[in-house]
Amino acid sequence: MKFFYYKKYIKGFSLVEVLIACAIMATSVLALMAASTNGIQLSNQTLKQTQANFLLEEGAEAVKSIRDESWENISNITLNTDYYLTFNSGTNSWSLGTTPVGAIDSLFTRKVVFSGVSRDINDDIVSSGGSYDDDKTVKVIVSISWPSTQGSTSSRDLSFYISDIFN
Repeated sequence: MKFFYYKKYIKGFSLVEVLIACAIMATSVLALMAASTNGIQLSNQTLKQTQANFLLEEGAEAVKSIRDESWENISNITLNTDYYLTFNSGTNSWSLGTTPVGAIDSLFTRKVVFSGVSRDINDDIVSSGGSYDDDKTVKVIVSISWPSTQGSTSSRDLSFYISDIFN
């Protein structure tokens, strides 16, 4: 008898309850989609930054390789001028040129700038006002730039000094 009593007073979901449940589910799905979209964008941005870091390191090693072939490859360049690295697979060697090369992976642009070095009386490198210019050392700045997703340009720089270590 109790079974019929409960069945008589138990009613189905009302339309309002169904709409509220649907709204909660839709909001949850939209929130998950937004979170996954942000995660994919951050992952893509991190990938580009990692590639840029590897290209900076490759640029530094390429400049050292050019120096190791002959210091004259470095000492004969024009300071404070943009140079671009190219790799010759026939000779397995790097070279510097002032003509821009195509974008690396159709995205990244790499350039190298050399500048002179001044030293003080203690032979320490100084930014300005040194006692003499050191013609056996140059400062190298390798730069990588690429378009970002916001329409601007992102860039990274790596600066270091190289010297004529063979003379």
